[in-house]
Amino acid sequence: MIDHAEHDAFHPVNSDDPAWIETLWFPFWIPERNLSVYPRIVFQPNQGRYSGSVAIWSGADDLHFEGPLAGQFAQLQDLGDLRALALPEGLRIDCLAPAQRFRLRYEHADCSLDVTFDALANPVYPAPDDSPGMFSGHLDQHGAMTGRLRLGDDAFEVQCWTVRDRSWGPRVVRSDLRLGNAHGTDSDQAFFAYIQQDEAGQEVIRGGSLLRDGTHANLVDGLRSTVWEEGWPSQLRIEARDSLGRSLEALGTCRNRRSVVANPELYAVLNLVEWRVGESRLWGENHDVWSRTAWLAAGRGPLESGN
Repeated sequence: MIDHAEHDAFHPVNSDDPAWIETLWFPFWIPERNLSVYPRIVFQPNQGRYSGSVAIWSGADDLHFEGPLAGQFAQLQDLGDLRALALPEGLRIDCLAPAQRFRLRYEHADCSLDVTFDALANPVYPAPDDSPGMFSGHLDQHGAMTGRLRLGDDAFEVQCWTVRDRSWGPRVVRSDLRLGNAHGTDSDQAFFAYIQQDEAGQEVIRGGSLLRDGTHANLVDGLRSTVWEEGWPSQLRIEARDSLGRSLEALGTCRNRRSVVANPELYAVLNLVEWRVGESRLWGENHDVWSRTAWLAAGRGPLESGN
């Protein structure tokens, strides 16, 4: 039986590999403004450092706020219990109920937030092969985020469906890397699909899960189709089947874009997506992740963070 709560704490570092990382990611959105908010932290214990904070954007790389550790690192000191994390840069994350409820707070002159994540179901644990080399331990969990956000002089009520995400272990970026994920959530159903490009260029769903009628099942096959406009994703289609024989067809419209140089050898394009599944509307995201080598080999120009 899985002890979901054990993944709320820091994981033991079982390797001296400098690529060993631990991440926390609690994204949420203000859909009526096509606004994405990313509280995300990356720890690199074998290098004695951490990075990340809060980033907020809309439109086509229209960055409204980025915390002081964006693209920078701070010395990793004794941060205590991850279930009651308080970073010097102003971000605090508290586990209020094991593996189910988390409160995030952040204070900055230009931005503040106080939001709570409540899970819809238990976490799911994709296999490492779903994202080759990018994680050895990983979880995704659908839920709802509620609370408040202040951005400059604007105040927002936060009430959206979202996911939380955790990774731990060595992370390796292959030179031919091209993968992605797509997810969407509402009150009655949710999906998270992991995609890899095959030799024919198809975006094949290699893993993930479908939550419907309170039951989770693994995605066993399917495809993502992406319409690119002016070099960026604009429309998406997910067609998949789970291990219970249930089908998923999701049509997505990209509502914003953020391009990120995650490290010198890793590019990512992030989109807030409005999904249609039958008569239901789900909100979530689409991620397209490339090694720098694969991105340039596809005839695209090099990225700079925020381009």
